Amino acid sequence: MIRLEGLKNSLHSSPLGKLGSRLTWGIAACSLLLLVFAKLVEDLLYQELGLFDMVVGDFIRSFASSGATSAAVVITQAGSASVEISLMLLVGWYLLFRLKHKWEAVVLCGSLAGGWLLNTVLKHTFHRTRPDIQHLIEVGGYSFPSGHAMISTAFYGMLGYLLWLNLRERAKPAWPVVIITPCLIFFIGGSRVYLGVHFPSDVIAGFAAGGAWLAVCIIGLETIRKNKS
Repeated sequence: MIRLEGLKNSLHSSPLGKLGSRLTWGIAACSLLLLVFAKLVEDLLYQELGLFDMVVGDFIRSFASSGATSAAVVITQAGSASVEISLMLLVGWYLLFRLKHKWEAVVLCGSLAGGWLLNTVLKHTFHRTRPDIQHLIEVGGYSFPSGHAMISTAFYGMLGYLLWLNLRERAKPAWPVVIITPCLIFFIGGSRVYLGVHFPSDVIAGFAAGGAWLAVCIIGLETIRKNKS
C-alpha cells in the first residue's frame, strides 16, 4: 500500500505525470468550450438568440456616454489586427532571439494565425449579418463569431500563459497575469457589443471558440516542452 502510494506521488510529480494532468485539463476545457459553441450555433440556426441578444445588448449600451464611447474605441483597438500582429512580432522576436524559446514563439504565432483562419472559416460558414443598429465604428464582414473576441481570447490568452510560465519559473508572483489577461479579453469583447457591431451571442461564441483553440495551443506547447525535458 505504501509502495503504491509512493508510486502514485512520484508519477504526479514527474514530467510525464504533470503532462498527463495538463492534457486532461486541456482536453476537458476544450470539450466544454466546444459544447458551449455548439449550443450557440444550434440556437443561432433555430433563431433562438433574439431575446437574449436584445436584453443583454440593450443593458450594455445603457451605459452609453461620450467617455464610455471613447474608452470602448480605445479598448477595441487592443483587439485589432495591427496591434495583435505588432505584439506577436515583438514578443515572438524576444522569445526566439533573446530567450531562445523557439517553440514558444511558434505557438504564439500559431495562436494568432490559427485563430484568424478559424474565425474566417466560421464567419463564412454562418453568414450572420451584423446588428441592424447604429455602429459607432466602421466595420465590414460577417458577425458570428466575433473575430475580436475569438482571436483576442486565443492570442492574449497564449501571451498571458507564456508570461505566467516565465514568472513561475523565476519564482515571481504570477497572479496579476491571471487577473489582467481575462479582464482585457472580456472588455475587448464587451466593447464590440457596446459599439453596436456585434450581438452578445457573437462575442460569447468568440470567447468559446477562441478558448477552445487556446486550449489546443497550450496542449501542443506543453507536449513539446515535456518531450524536450
